[in-house]
Amino acid sequence: MENSMFTDVYFVPKASGTYADVFMAYGFARLMERLLLEVKRGDPTASIRVSIEDAGPYFVIRLSEPFREEFLGKIEFPADLVPFISSKKFPAPSGAVPSRDVDEVWEGVRFYNEQRNALYDKNLKASEIKEQLSDFEPPHDWQIVVCLGDWRMQAQDIYNRIVAQWQKSERLWREHVRIILKLMTTIGIRNEILEKWKKDVKKQGIQVEDTASQLLSPHQGKGQNETKSRSLRMDNIKDRPWLEEFLKTVGLWSCMMPRQIINNDWKIYVISPKNILLSQNREVYRRLSRYIWQERRRDTTSLKTDITSILLFYKAWLDYVEIALDERDDFDAELARPENVVTGFYTVQFKRLSQNAYTMLNQSFLHLPEWGRAIQTREDVTLVKQMIDEHLEVIRSIEEEHSNGYDLLRLYRDFVAGENWKAFFDFISAFAQDVMRRMNQNQQYVPLFSVPHLRRLIMTQKKFSKILEREGFQNVAYAIRHSTIIPQGRKAKGQDYLYEIRYGLGAEFKRKSTVKEEFLTALSDFMQSYNQENAQTLENTGKQMRKDLRTSDIQDVVELVDEFGSEVVANLLIAYGYAREPREDETASQP
Repeated sequence: MENSMFTDVYFVPKASGTYADVFMAYGFARLMERLLLEVKRGDPTASIRVSIEDAGPYFVIRLSEPFREEFLGKIEFPADLVPFISSKKFPAPSGAVPSRDVDEVWEGVRFYNEQRNALYDKNLKASEIKEQLSDFEPPHDWQIVVCLGDWRMQAQDIYNRIVAQWQKSERLWREHVRIILKLMTTIGIRNEILEKWKKDVKKQGIQVEDTASQLLSPHQGKGQNETKSRSLRMDNIKDRPWLEEFLKTVGLWSCMMPRQIINNDWKIYVISPKNILLSQNREVYRRLSRYIWQERRRDTTSLKTDITSILLFYKAWLDYVEIALDERDDFDAELARPENVVTGFYTVQFKRLSQNAYTMLNQSFLHLPEWGRAIQTREDVTLVKQMIDEHLEVIRSIEEEHSNGYDLLRLYRDFVAGENWKAFFDFISAFAQDVMRRMNQNQQYVPLFSVPHLRRLIMTQKKFSKILEREGFQNVAYAIRHSTIIPQGRKAKGQDYLYEIRYGLGAEFKRKSTVKEEFLTALSDFMQSYNQENAQTLENTGKQMRKDLRTSDIQDVVELVDEFGSEVVANLLIAYGYAREPREDETASQP
């Protein structure tokens, strides 16, 4: 029974229901990966694989081979598992302890930004700027360093004490690992195991508990806040087992992405794994971290950071998939889909409610959308990446502080983080009016969704496919487009637009879609006036810049309304009608 801890499958319980459980799962996975790598050091045939799988009440950690008892005797103390965070207030300890200096990291970031701004002033191409900046780029995880080192987060001292304790207990490290292995293979007697360990090591001068940090343990830490006072738990005493806290400090470097938003609050995003190899996670995490900190400062509002964290993870994973595909002949569509490897993100906001400290205000979870259904082939990977870039461009163009920008972003977040299609259609309807407003203010370029990528997104819902494929639906959407964004766009550019610009058309369809007869009447009136305007313009100018609608088109839409309902059809018409037609270079890349 004693040897049952030496196996290839371990279980990390979700004891808190917060991202603290994720920290522990990644920390344990990283520890086991490191120990196996030490055992196999010098073996060119060795292939170490460690995976993390969400199994409901716990995370399952799977090793490529069982960890055997004799391995512990072959391994030297892994002193550099996790770095000390040094600063003027907390100088790095002497000895061979790895450290990351907050001031040095900030200096590197400032220098990088100075160089980037200087290159932008020279009007160089983006590729030239990227090449010249490559040698100055700060490490991908620099935001972790500065977040831990922000004294108002009240985390650096606690974090460093936990790390220092690992160094201090070098002579006992194998016993610590044994206890960790027991904890991850035992269900029901974890507390008994920890209590026995505390008694044994306390005699050795080891501090067995430490103050809970709100960053490491958001359900328990100092400075915690809840919306309802009766649920507030201020367990900010020395009540956290040091072994578990140590695993969290190891794990956070693989899954935590702090983002300091525009009002200087911190938002913490933590990857929640579904079924991912640690090696895959490492590559994607590095790429994702770089994408995130390269976002423009003005795009780091509270809502936008939620949205872009999701979209940029999608992009980072598909980047990884593209590289992996170059190294193999087969294609695994299931593996290519981001939602199959990561569930989403835990997120917590820390707000400065005083000059001296950040306080945790709320916790939430952002699910990854199931857009990977659109990926069936290698080519689809590239096309979905282009779709993600298009969504990012649209979202970045919306000003959260201006007009109805906040409501737009809130609707989009509800859609992307919760697969809420009603929120998406409400967003599209409101966005259509916002687009017309911006175009009417003579903005030369307003990012729009394109028809091919919008189709790709909507077709992830099979229930909509029959609607999109009807010719009459496509033709009516074309008529809406050529009565709204196309003439408005031509006007904004000072070009001849020939036809009346139908302001408020999408809003009218949205408003009347709740009653079938009213919607069909409004649609019929629009189609009739559209054709009349075509005929009159042709007669007066000898020009026709758009095609006529046919009787069969309205018949198609009536049949779709009878089958799917007026609200569904109206929503899709607005979405398609206010989407731009693809440019020539885009058309060539579409299937």
